Amino acid sequence: MLALNKKLTTVIILMFSVILTLQIKSFALVNPTRNFYVNDYANILDEEVEEYIIQTNQKLETATGAQIVVVTVQNLENESLEQYATDLFREFGIGDKTKNNGVLLLLALEERQFRIEVGYGLEGVLTDGKTGRIQDEYIIPYLKQNNWNEGVKNGYSKILEEVSNEYQIDAGGMSAVSQQGSSMNFISAIFPFGLILISIFNMFSKKIIKIIVLIIDIISMIFVVFLLISNPSTFLMSIFTIQIMLAIYTIIMLISKGRRWHRFLWRRRLFLWRKWLFRWWIFWRRRFFWRRWLIKKFLKKEGVLK
Repeated sequence: MLALNKKLTTVIILMFSVILTLQIKSFALVNPTRNFYVNDYANILDEEVEEYIIQTNQKLETATGAQIVVVTVQNLENESLEQYATDLFREFGIGDKTKNNGVLLLLALEERQFRIEVGYGLEGVLTDGKTGRIQDEYIIPYLKQNNWNEGVKNGYSKILEEVSNEYQIDAGGMSAVSQQGSSMNFISAIFPFGLILISIFNMFSKKIIKIIVLIIDIISMIFVVFLLISNPSTFLMSIFTIQIMLAIYTIIMLISKGRRWHRFLWRRRLFLWRKWLFRWWIFWRRRFFWRRWLIKKFLKKEGVLK
């Protein structure tokens, strides 16, 4: 009987501990506002951005049942970002219950952390790699400048674009701007041109320099191929074509002993120019002597010359 009482007491204590833990955890979480789609507890979003998130979400949910909820909090109250986002996602019940196609965008202001929590129904579209890239390119560059409002808006627009493309609908979202994408375009524009200049000067260099430049050229071509896969453009295709031509030219120079072959070409060209100039000079010289002979013959006929 005493052992049974001890077991019963232990079970009751454990139950109270679990209930107390759940109460503390639920107390730490924020509650959905009446707008539901946007919950700005950190007070960092403009009314215009909030209205944009609400309106586009209404269109998205009506057409697909999906929801993209934005939550900003002052801090995580000593909770990890991942756990806080998971608990918040479940507490809010984001997305359709059967499709589980909800997305949570969570910003913790004091910790300066951002999390994109995705429901199982959209994990095929918004993979961990893609959500990480979206944060790196569309959100974090703004957050580093303390531009919270634009960071949340831009990140939300990109997520909305991905979900809308998956369901093939138009929710009226704005075009997201990739901060890293602009810098990558700048690099892709400058880097190949720099390599082209190096390759041009390469024709006067030693064999080892040619080999090094050829290796860099091949690495650059691989780099441009990756850029073409992610962002196809005529400009990058032109750069890629020029790089192939320069690589082929460098290989030919290496096979043909480069500098000697190059000098031979220029000597041949100079020889042709000299040959043309010589022929031109002979032609005019002959014409000059021919006219001189005619004039001399005429003067003899007239008796001026003997």
